[in-house]
Amino acid sequence: MFLAPFVIGLFTVSSFSRNVLQINLSEWQIFLIVLFLIALSFFFAERNRTFRKIYVRAIPAMVIINGIFVYIFDLDSLFGGLVVFAILAVLPGWILGKLSMGMGYRMLSNGADRHYRPGRDFYMEGAYDNAFLHLEPAARRGHMKSLYLIGHAHEHGNGRDKDRIRAARFYDKAAKKGYKKAQKAFETLCNTFSADELEAFENDLKVSGINDLF
Repeated sequence: MFLAPFVIGLFTVSSFSRNVLQINLSEWQIFLIVLFLIALSFFFAERNRTFRKIYVRAIPAMVIINGIFVYIFDLDSLFGGLVVFAILAVLPGWILGKLSMGMGYRMLSNGADRHYRPGRDFYMEGAYDNAFLHLEPAARRGHMKSLYLIGHAHEHGNGRDKDRIRAARFYDKAAKKGYKKAQKAFETLCNTFSADELEAFENDLKVSGINDLF
């Protein structure tokens, strides 16, 4: 999940900058650009399931795109270029696609959920003190399921003060990261808000960040 995108990224950025942008970047500049892009991708892939899916699909796509650039700009023979394109782009792209969207996606998910899973299990057992030792660090990193469970705890008073406003904040944060279950919980809760609670929720959005809610 790192090596393949890194190698592909080096070729893609080099080819794109040279042939499209008409910029000659040094090897160190290309290295740092690709390293930064992959680090940024891992950061968002851990925090957002939708982006995680995009990332694993982007890996084979980058192979194909790089092959297209090579085929257009660097190969002279039409038939020979097609053969090279098939061998060096289509076949590796297909193999990497199978690996990244299968095993690779599971690896990213396991990394993102490494704190959530034991926290969820403790929460379901009613061991709330142990649950929040795992859920809060994950939620602070933006893990959507952890944010949802902390919202659930506040809504129902499970190991946390019962606070519907705070519950809505956590649900809202998880929903904005693409968690549909949190979106449904947020809408259901807000539909039961009184006018005073709705005003309190809107005011709380203005004065506090997510980390202030823990």
